[in-house]
Amino acid sequence: MIKHILVPTDGSNPAWLGVQYAIAVASQHNAKLHGLHVVDVKLLEGPFLRDISASLGTSPYANYRGNLSMILEERGKAILQAFREECEKAGVACDTIQTAGIVAHTIVEQSELADLIIMGRAGEHDDWLDGLLGSTTEAVARKAVRPVLITGADHPGGDRFLVAYDGSTHARTALRTAASMCHEWKARLHVLCVGRDYGEQWKQEARKYLDAHELDVEYTVTDGDPREVIVRHAGAMEADLLILGAYGHSKVRELLVGSTTAHALNHAPCPLLLVR
Repeated sequence: MIKHILVPTDGSNPAWLGVQYAIAVASQHNAKLHGLHVVDVKLLEGPFLRDISASLGTSPYANYRGNLSMILEERGKAILQAFREECEKAGVACDTIQTAGIVAHTIVEQSELADLIIMGRAGEHDDWLDGLLGSTTEAVARKAVRPVLITGADHPGGDRFLVAYDGSTHARTALRTAASMCHEWKARLHVLCVGRDYGEQWKQEARKYLDAHELDVEYTVTDGDPREVIVRHAGAMEADLLILGAYGHSKVRELLVGSTTAHALNHAPCPLLLVR
């Protein structure tokens, strides 16, 4: 059950899409939104200010830290005010939080009493990323214990949900989450099992669990690189939401063969929900 949704925002266009999406989800679930703006302490300390001071030929930190801090705080207040106004227009309950810290760490900490985190696919540096995910979003996706929904759309789509299942612990959590969401959203569920040796076994495991939920479910078993197959399948079926167990393998394996989660973060053609 989704009753508290954390919505980090930096005022960028991608983050604003996340806000719009969160408002739509909150309306559907009668949930409360918690808007969060984090003033990045890395902009207030260390090399950044020393570089500015050196370029201007002044002593380090001479008035710049205080002035920059004030500017960033005022900017954050304006961002959160816009967030509140948008929630009020939609009739969605909300509160706002402004704090300073390391952005990804602070988002994860603030999410501990939330049921879901909703974020835009990238932040204020989106123009430099050429469509790839921002480091903050990826860091939150990797560290958060709460489900993280990452979107480039401003509202939920139709009723086609896709969950990838490989029998792992995180995939089982994803399957349970998918069943619950499909029941609440009245959506059809597609289960994708990618594996030549165990695909049929995983399909039967998923079917055994889902049969009791009385959902409209379609199963696909195929072979190939899971990173590419999952993203391609989501595009082919025009999925409205892709649900994955987040970072289900060891960091050593991810380093050697790559991460399915990281690939989906950067290439999924639809909103992506990551669960643990």
